[in-house]
Amino acid sequence: MIPTPKDMFEAWLAEPLGRECEDPRFDVRRARPEEFERIWDVVDAAFGTQRPRAAYEWMYRANPTGLARCWILEERASGRILKTGAEYPWPIWYGDRVERGLLAGDAATLPEWQRKGLSALRRTVRRSHPWYPTFCTIAGPNEGSRVVSAKAGDADSLTGDLPGGVAVLRASGVLERVGAPGPVAAVLGALADPLLGAQRALGLRRARRAPGRIESVHRFDTAYDEVTLRTMSWPKYWCPHNADFLNWRYLDHPLERYEAIALVEDERPVGYAVLRIAGREAGLAEFAAEASPSPRAARLLAGVFERVREAGCAHLSFFSTNVWRHWPLFRRAGFLPYRTRNHLEATHREAGAVAQDMRAWQITPGDRDYH
Repeated sequence: MIPTPKDMFEAWLAEPLGRECEDPRFDVRRARPEEFERIWDVVDAAFGTQRPRAAYEWMYRANPTGLARCWILEERASGRILKTGAEYPWPIWYGDRVERGLLAGDAATLPEWQRKGLSALRRTVRRSHPWYPTFCTIAGPNEGSRVVSAKAGDADSLTGDLPGGVAVLRASGVLERVGAPGPVAAVLGALADPLLGAQRALGLRRARRAPGRIESVHRFDTAYDEVTLRTMSWPKYWCPHNADFLNWRYLDHPLERYEAIALVEDERPVGYAVLRIAGREAGLAEFAAEASPSPRAARLLAGVFERVREAGCAHLSFFSTNVWRHWPLFRRAGFLPYRTRNHLEATHREAGAVAQDMRAWQITPGDRDYH
């Protein structure tokens, strides 16, 4: 069983800070949960869209790993929150050592206050927290956030774009998406699909040697923790998602549609996968199975393709670091490389440069796209 660590929110909140905001016009401080709604208003204003409150509640308050840690910059004269940034407790281990893991997100500034140096003010105070060197933090920064990190001298934490793979199931759908006329896409798709299917079948031929059956997962239980520990563990950084986390992250998601399947032998799960279904697009969010030479991973991936076809999706995508253990299997099954533009930023001051090496990490899309 993978334990869910105790939420240390109150202890984090109570620790005295080493610095105060250098600009007398502002305060930089930690926010309490009763202030989250004000923070969400800032995020909505900054990005020019209104995210459903259910999605905020799910991420900031319902996370089984703990409450969101939010650093806010307020204008003293008005009491308005001008800038915010959240860090969500996240399961990150180094080998079998539990780290103080965080996933960073929702870094936002009110439009009229952008590019006025507020990021540096907030960063200085946040980094004066006594726990800061011990935090192991990952993020998926957009281009603007990467520019801010580089200007702040933190370019070493930007490890690069995560490699991606895409498997085409219905070529006509992909061709239409890139602008091909419907009739042309249909003809070319009819020619390409059998070839793509033959390549997949060849790449997954070892699946026939795996016993067991594919079943839907409606709720994860602790039996899946053993699968995670046995198939996902890594000598450096990895994210062990236990049953409570998997249920919250996927099956309880308030907006997105996720489907989970398991490879079951003798009434026990030996592998599992989670799919995100969005119209004709499918994403592989989790894939936990023994790597080659075991045929189980091939059998589970064959089950994934079956579900994607049943859902009517045109393609299946995935991304991870370049040392993801199943890349050889995925490539044999027809996944083609593509540029994801999903960037990994990793910081663990206590550990030094090892955290900035993409090869030190095993992560899944579920550790990146939390919306």
